[in-house]
Parts: sequence; structure tokens; C-alpha cells
Amino acid sequence: MNSYNANYKNYYISRNRSLTNDQRLILKSYKKKISLESFLLAKKIKKYQTRSLEIGFGTGEILIYNALKYPETLFMGIEYYKRGIANLLMSIEKEKLDNIRVFYGDASEYLQAIETRTFSEVLIMFPDPWPKKRHWKRRFINTTNVSELSRILKLRGKVLFFTDNDNLAFWGLRHFIQNKNFLWSVNKPIDCRTRINSHLITRYESKALTKNIKPYYFKFTKQ
Repeated sequence: MNSYNANYKNYYISRNRSLTNDQRLILKSYKKKISLESFLLAKKIKKYQTRSLEIGFGTGEILIYNALKYPETLFMGIEYYKRGIANLLMSIEKEKLDNIRVFYGDASEYLQAIETRTFSEVLIMFPDPWPKKRHWKRRFINTTNVSELSRILKLRGKVLFFTDNDNLAFWGLRHFIQNKNFLWSVNKPIDCRTRINSHLITRYESKALTKNIKPYYFKFTKQ
């Protein structure tokens, strides 16, 4: 393992240490179900005509909200932070939801394992901006991952990408418009500062709005 990969893994390990006993217990009970191996073996996904994927779901607020609102849709989430996964699993049990699948690990690995034209929608909501230039290579949005997103989306499927970081906004926009399979769905560029009111406003977004930070709201359509 090179020094970059070692530091990258150590960063996430340090972020995953502060777990409560309840969080540790539920992660242990779901260990196999949230693995990449379980993802590859999942057959139940095929009974759903509409499938949505959220990459980096944080606390899982959007997944829970959407799963309750749209019971006929399958919602899948991938996250690297165990605390967020544990909290979401507890919410799923509390609400007795059957239309959410949760997975732990590197989203890039999952993308490569997903069948072509599986999802109608992919959400990337306020991802870690990795603001320091030397960390930009850690950003999820890159040429390879955008290409994979175009592959796993159905025709006219959409990617919603929200961020409150100026640099990440232009970084993401550049990568998506450079991919010929995506169309930036706006009438004029300034439209990206107007919220797309199709999803719950999370606590993170609410904090940004309270501080008068105006996020960017991008919608890209698979063509």
C-alpha cells in the first residue's frame, strides 16, 4: 500500500472510532448485509422498477424521508462513515422500512459492480469538498466516477449534485459537462443557485442557509 492510500484509509479509520455501544451492536448485526459481497448477491433489487442511489448519505435523512414518501421505489445508500450507517440502520428498524439498502465502503468500488442502466436517479448531496489542493484527488467526482455514473443510469436518468463549496461546484460542473452523456439541465447558468425542490432540506443544508451561504444545485440528465 502506498503512502497516499495508507493516509486515506487512516483518515476514515479515525473518523469511525467514536461509536456508541448501540451503534457498534447494530453494525455488528448488519455486518454481512452492508458489505460489497452482499450487494453483489442482492437479487431483490430487481423487483423494483424505480431505483435511486445516494452516494455519501451522511445521517440518512434524505433516504428515510424518500423511502417513507415513495414505498414503491428502492433507495440505496453508500457511506464510508460507520456512525452515519449505524444511525440510518436504527432509523430503518424504527420505521420498519423494507425499501432501503445500505452499504459500507468506497463508493467507487460499488459503482464498478453495478449493472448498466440500473438507477433512475443518483444523489450526491453536499459531499466532502476536500478544500486543500493536495486533497482534490480524494474527491468522489472525477472523470472515472462520472463515466461510471453515466453507465449505471437509465436513459434520461438524473444526477443531483448539491454543494456549498465554490471550488467543488466548478470542479463538479466541469467534470459532468465534459462527459458527452450528460446534459446540464438549466435554462441559464445562474439557475444553479436556485434550489431544486425535489428532496428534503437536511440539517447540513439548513445550517448553510442560516449562515446566508447560498449553495449550488446541479441537475445533470443522462442522454
